[in-house]
Amino acid sequence: MSTMFPGGGPAGTAVIATPRLTFRVPPAFFELPVYEAEEQVGQALIELAQDIYPQGTPELWFQYAATQLPLVAQMMEAGVDYAGFCLLDLDGRRSTATVTGALLESVPDGRKMTAASVAAELAGLGGEEAQVETVWLTAGEAAVRFTADVTTLPAELTDSGRPEEVQVGKIAVFLPLRREAEMVLFELSTPCMQDWDLYSDLFFNIVNTIEVHSDSAVEAQVPEQPAAVPPSGPADTANGVHVPLQAQSVRDVFG
Repeated sequence: MSTMFPGGGPAGTAVIATPRLTFRVPPAFFELPVYEAEEQVGQALIELAQDIYPQGTPELWFQYAATQLPLVAQMMEAGVDYAGFCLLDLDGRRSTATVTGALLESVPDGRKMTAASVAAELAGLGGEEAQVETVWLTAGEAAVRFTADVTTLPAELTDSGRPEEVQVGKIAVFLPLRREAEMVLFELSTPCMQDWDLYSDLFFNIVNTIEVHSDSAVEAQVPEQPAAVPPSGPADTANGVHVPLQAQSVRDVFG
């Protein structure tokens, strides 16, 4: 179980004083430290790099942290409360997707919006590639927007070891909390369009576990990360050798 406001606790648990939301993320997801204090983000990213590249070198870990630092800073500035990503080994082919979550505490003008009104506003944004609809989740009715953009994928996530332009599929779920005039926003993005069906199923499995809580202390169980056999990863630019990447199987990602 993950929360919008992570905190410390015994191994396998996260104890939060007043969480607004909880949700379940598959145990194989790596989490970006968007909830850390600014002065601790760099060290947290190096520790994340060590988890992703357990057989890497300090140079590789530092390089990864330096690459991700601007992205994490941008997420923190945008108010992202959760950011996680998976690295899959699909029959020897690497695949990845990112999931972010945010609780928007200031809905414009304090209006209590509905899924239908949000969907109407999203549809008005235009875009030939965008598709908007409403769906029912366990936590209530939500608006969903599907889009596809072209972006540059970092070298550490490409098979060539060089930055590449790729099409990125995105799903955004907007869940209005009418009682508090707040909005829950979850987004999935993946450059691996051949695995779109897999990731869209995974994403809706996640958002269907969203639960809204009152301001009372709870303890949420966090599944332990399973071990996996890492495939060949990107090159360590410091030493010119390939470093194993801690990727997971589809079974691990779906729990």
